[in-house]
Amino acid sequence: MATPNVKRKRLVEKSLPPAIETYIPESRLFMQLQALERRLDTKIVRKRLEVQEALGKPVYKKRILRIFVSNLAANQTGAVGLDDMDEGRLGAAEAPSWTLRIEGRLLDPTGAATKTRTASHKFSEFVNSMVVELDRDPDLYSDNVVQWRRAAAEGDVDGFEVKRRGDEDVKAKIMLDIRTATDRFKVNSPLLRELLDIRGPISKAGFIMKLWQYIKFNNLQDSDDPDQIRCDTGLALALGSPVVSFTTLPQMLHAFMTRPDPLIIEYTVRVHAGDFHMAQYAFDVEVEVEEPSRQNIGPLANVQARHRELGQIESQLAQKMQDIHNARAKRDFLRGFADDPVAFVHRWIDNQTKDLE
Repeated sequence: MATPNVKRKRLVEKSLPPAIETYIPESRLFMQLQALERRLDTKIVRKRLEVQEALGKPVYKKRILRIFVSNLAANQTGAVGLDDMDEGRLGAAEAPSWTLRIEGRLLDPTGAATKTRTASHKFSEFVNSMVVELDRDPDLYSDNVVQWRRAAAEGDVDGFEVKRRGDEDVKAKIMLDIRTATDRFKVNSPLLRELLDIRGPISKAGFIMKLWQYIKFNNLQDSDDPDQIRCDTGLALALGSPVVSFTTLPQMLHAFMTRPDPLIIEYTVRVHAGDFHMAQYAFDVEVEVEEPSRQNIGPLANVQARHRELGQIESQLAQKMQDIHNARAKRDFLRGFADDPVAFVHRWIDNQTKDLE
């Protein structure tokens, strides 16, 4: 059985022949470039691993969620007593009622074309929980608090509705716990918020980075022991100690992080002068949306093309190196013959004899 011809991969020779620097001084520059290339290859490999790891992680982009609050009123033409509604003298369809609606829509990025818009997102995707408190007489109405919490099995929706019977205006307090992709906290120390210029909820990593920037800017790190932080007056007052260890800072900051405050919307359900009423203002909230696949985004799209181009250059370099080695062998052969032709011929005959044997 014939053995298939297997194309062997040629080894790439990148080193110059030894002692070539003695008769080609310029070769020293090439050796320096080789040393630089080895360092660069090490960094490229490390960065390539970092990029591959980053591509496997989801990336979130900040977008604006616009929240609308409105209400519908039904069967409000005549006054109906509470006793009539309780005794069932009117059907559910005839009883005066109202429906509170809480809806949200993700705004398109500025300048986004229609073809580049991402898939639509539902309002409830960005809400962990919601509480609606109705300002009504608890002796007459028992259902004045409405709660909703996210459940894994539930599908997402574009809005929520709260329907109740009644023919009077009702004040409603809506509390929304906005969902974030990364854990964010509220810094409960006003002094720390002022020192570090923290204006809203922040992640733990962002909190530590803000503090580190403050330490570096004010040169608070001990010159003899970099692990020690010599606090200035404001930071010492906020942390409760004039000297803190840098390694203990992450654990120390836990005491200053609490759950962020919910978004509170005050709204009055109106049942007169029309069947539809809407809040005077909409409410914009910053949320985090996962970006689609980033495999072909940015400069990474040209990596494969650059890799093929680099492979071609490597092949050309290998050919040039082979030519240099062949030229050096030819030079040594002729140099040996020119220096001592008789001894050279005898050595050459001996070598040929050994090869024939």
